[in-house]
Amino acid sequence: MRRGSLVVLLAASLGVGATSLAFAQQKGAKGIVAVRQATMDANGGHMSAIKFILTETPELTKHIAFHAQAIAEAAEYTPELFPQGSTQAPTDALPAIWEKPDEFRQAAERAHELAEKLVQVAETGDKQATLVAFGTLGKEGCGGCHNTFRKKQQ
Repeated sequence: MRRGSLVVLLAASLGVGATSLAFAQQKGAKGIVAVRQATMDANGGHMSAIKFILTETPELTKHIAFHAQAIAEAAEYTPELFPQGSTQAPTDALPAIWEKPDEFRQAAERAHELAEKLVQVAETGDKQATLVAFGTLGKEGCGGCHNTFRKKQQ
């Protein structure tokens, strides 16, 4: 990657990260809850970027692997973002996270695996296979956790 591109990417990443943390703090979150909300907001941003690339900006297809890798890495650390007792408001985390820690860890591992699969598929350049892998990550990866371990969104 050229140095100029790297600087732009780093600046954009810092801006997105600061915005996500500021948004979590605006919701009143502090400490570990703010960190995990910012992390999940970043994951949502990566998923949105992938969606827009697939549907509106195919010339950026090579960027999908980057976004999917970021999601995979976040999924790897997700269980650590939910230590016992981190239930202070505002949180969308359900008690099932702490009541069924093995299932929660498995759901995070599944999201990690599916994000890694999306990285691999995206690198082939096969748009249809990438769409399928993206859909699977959303439904089984993100949804696999959200459907069981997160409060329903209004």
